[in-house]
Amino acid sequence: MSTFLVSAGLKTSAGKTSSQALTKLTQLQAQTINEPGCIRFDLLQHRDNPELFTLWEEWQSEQALQTHFKAAHTLEYLALELTEVLYVEKLMRIKSV
Repeated sequence: MSTFLVSAGLKTSAGKTSSQALTKLTQLQAQTINEPGCIRFDLLQHRDNPELFTLWEEWQSEQALQTHFKAAHTLEYLALELTEVLYVEKLMRIKSV
């Protein structure tokens, strides 16, 4: 069974700072990685523009990701409105030769 891979681009919201966003995203990462079904939850900050972040996520299933969006810590982060979603890409791994 293949896993569910996601890449998401985030931008710091107007009136918020990248420092605020980074602090709360780091907390979200620490909680999310312990969720059932979460295999990977990488948080990256762009070198040339610290207002931009990328999440690289790997889940056991799409259902595990949907459950993540209902978790208290995820809802709390979203309620802060520190970042805006620029894009979400659902990805699939290509088998290497």
